[in-house]
This record gives sequence, C-alpha cells and structure tokens, in this order.
Amino acid sequence: MISFKETAKMVLLAVGLILVHATQAADTVSPAGSNGNSDKPSAMYVLGDSGPEGGKVYYVDASGQHGLEAKAADEMNSLSWLDAVTAAGAYGSGWHLPTKTELKVLYEHRNVVGGFAKDDYWSSTELDINSAWIQGFGNGDQDRYNKYSKLSARAVRVF
Repeated sequence: MISFKETAKMVLLAVGLILVHATQAADTVSPAGSNGNSDKPSAMYVLGDSGPEGGKVYYVDASGQHGLEAKAADEMNSLSWLDAVTAAGAYGSGWHLPTKTELKVLYEHRNVVGGFAKDDYWSSTELDINSAWIQGFGNGDQDRYNKYSKLSARAVRVF
C-alpha cells in the first residue's frame, strides 16, 4: 500500500512536471509536436525509452508524452555539490541536478536507467547554506551531506 506521504510526493512531482512543461511550451514553438522531437511528433514514451534529448526515460506521466529522462552515465568523478550542479547544467536544454523527489524516483527506477554505483548521489535540494539532500543508491536512504563532500552525480531533464 502506498503511504499518504509517498502519494503526496508523486502528486507534487506530477504538478511540477506540468508546470515546467507549460512554461517550456509557452517559451517555444515547435512544428514537431509538444516535446520538440522532430522524429516523434506527439511522441509517446515508456520507461526505458530514449528521451527527446537522448537520456533514458525513467518517469512518464499518464499522457505518455511528458516525464523525466536521465543521462546514461554518472559524471566522471565524484564532485562537491556546487560542482555537481554546474556539471549537470552544462549539458544545456534543461539538464539539471535532480531535485530530492526526482532523485528518489530515479532511485526507484534505477534498473531502467542502469549504470549506478552503490554510492550516494547529490540532489539539487538544499537543506541550508552548508548542506544538501542526497540519495543513497546502496541502501535507498535520503539524508543530508555537507556541500563540500565529494559524491556521485547524474543529470536529469524534464520533457
């Protein structure tokens, strides 16, 4: 049975995806369809597909047209939080270090994407000026770490 807290997290993630997509759609006009992928007008995605920017799809909304994709590999080295934020954003086109919730969903679908170390991964969600939330890919726990710690990172993107 899914707890109220888990349901609330998924609802918040879905609302966030809708808001991000609405903002992106208002800023761009594409004859290729809502996701901008000229190869797949009005594309329908399922978990494990290649996303519009070449990542692995690890979350899809009910429409099958919007969701989250993750890069196929971690950043080359363990990074401090600020370096992880910078590295993820350097891919452009909306790539970013995942939020705490996006990272939890990525952990839950880690086998769909693959290539994860049994390590702790940075999220973009800050707890305070000195620490940010992480997701343990070995034990599934979320915790906070000092931003100067060196951890793994994986970029994600909303589509």
